[in-house]
This record gives sequence, C-alpha cells and structure tokens, in this order.
Amino acid sequence: MEEVKADLLKVLDAALEKRRRDDSLEQAVGREVRRAGLTYQNYMAIMELVRVHARKNNLDAWDSAQAISKEQKQQ
Repeated sequence: MEEVKADLLKVLDAALEKRRRDDSLEQAVGREVRRAGLTYQNYMAIMELVRVHARKNNLDAWDSAQAISKEQKQQ
C-alpha cells in the first residue's frame, strides 16, 4: 500500500479516536479535516483511499480506516 501523508494519517487517526455513536466515517473525517484546517481535496484523498481499500478487502469503511491506520504505523 502506498504511504499516506502524515497530516492525512493524523486526521484519519483523530476521526477513529473521536468517533461518535451515530457517525459515519465521512462525517468524522470531515469534522477532523475542518479542525486541522485542511482542504476538501484532502478530505477526498482520505476518503478515496479508504473506499478503495474497503472494496479491495471487502471491509466496511470503519474497519478499512482502522486497517489503513494500523498498516501505516507499521511502516
């Protein structure tokens, strides 16, 4: 898997940590992107990475985000 930019990975990690009960991943990532002062293009890059990974590995969005985060920390 390609390496994710550090700031985008931090946003994904924050979304996973601050998950609310009824949040979709899109809502959580969007909230954290705004908090970090990043752009919509950054949001789209994160979500595209998660969606491609989820389709490839037959996972839901949250599980895919956790797997990406874990893989990137191991590199």
